[in-house]
Amino acid sequence: MASSYFLDSDVILDYLLRREPFNIPARGIFGLAFNKKIQIYFSTLTVANIHYLFRKLYSNEGALDKITELVSFCKILPVTEKEIFAAMKSGFSDFEDAIQYFTAIQNPEIEGIITRNLADYRKSQIPVFTPEVFLSTFI
Repeated sequence: MASSYFLDSDVILDYLLRREPFNIPARGIFGLAFNKKIQIYFSTLTVANIHYLFRKLYSNEGALDKITELVSFCKILPVTEKEIFAAMKSGFSDFEDAIQYFTAIQNPEIEGIITRNLADYRKSQIPVFTPEVFLSTFI
């Protein structure tokens, strides 16, 4: 079974919006997932963020198409009351990243979090990687 990693919203948006220069490593990560070398997870919060941004840029249908594309080879973890309350009490400096963290750790298969915002995950109990560092482990 492929190793499992949680992607923070920033990496997913880098990929989808082709934000340079960040889209290059993001594309590499998604390539690994598409080729089943890793399993990517993200949260329902990320789905809502993607829809919000893409609906404004393209249309509701365009946003739903992007989400459909992602879920064809990625998995979604739910954000529940448990993750929200844990995030509120966590002391993380960024509330959204705290929600992402507590969503990630609900699944014991997840071996790490991939993000561009390492500082927001200082309190993480699982490994946290930048996209570049993560990809360097596959070379």
